[in-house]
Amino acid sequence: MNINYKKSLKLITLLISSLLIATVSAAAYVTLQWTSTGTVVANPKVCFIKWSDGSKQNTFDYAVNIFPSVKTIDENITYGICSWDVSAHTVSMCITSITNQATNIQSITTYVKLSGTTKATLTYTSGDSLPTAEQSFSADPGNYTIWTEITAKSGATGSSVITYQLKVQSP
Repeated sequence: MNINYKKSLKLITLLISSLLIATVSAAAYVTLQWTSTGTVVANPKVCFIKWSDGSKQNTFDYAVNIFPSVKTIDENITYGICSWDVSAHTVSMCITSITNQATNIQSITTYVKLSGTTKATLTYTSGDSLPTAEQSFSADPGNYTIWTEITAKSGATGSSVITYQLKVQSP
């Protein structure tokens, strides 16, 4: 029997090279993996606060009776915004939904105020898509009031519920 050492050596070299490449690839794969964790904060340092009981939420519903062709103005609705941290936070607010919007609502203008100064203004006009564009503002420490003006359509009936949402960057 004649053994060809050159062919055997090439085969062994090829096998060892394949094992080395697989080992380096596995090591590179393990090296490139990482773990990322996040923490969900139920009520960050800036959130909606229900005036009647002090409960905190990131969204809330505001129910309003609608009267045809009438503008309803509420200077301090059932919720406000509370910022209890010592530093300011960037927040954004929007209207996510409105019940009976097609038949009842002509327009909504909502103002976020701190000590009488308007910090943000949200607007919705009949036909606009929901959610509305987010309005960002810097929330300094304090309690903010929410003022809303709702103009009903001429054929409006019953009531509508407006859902507001607040998002906080770096809660």
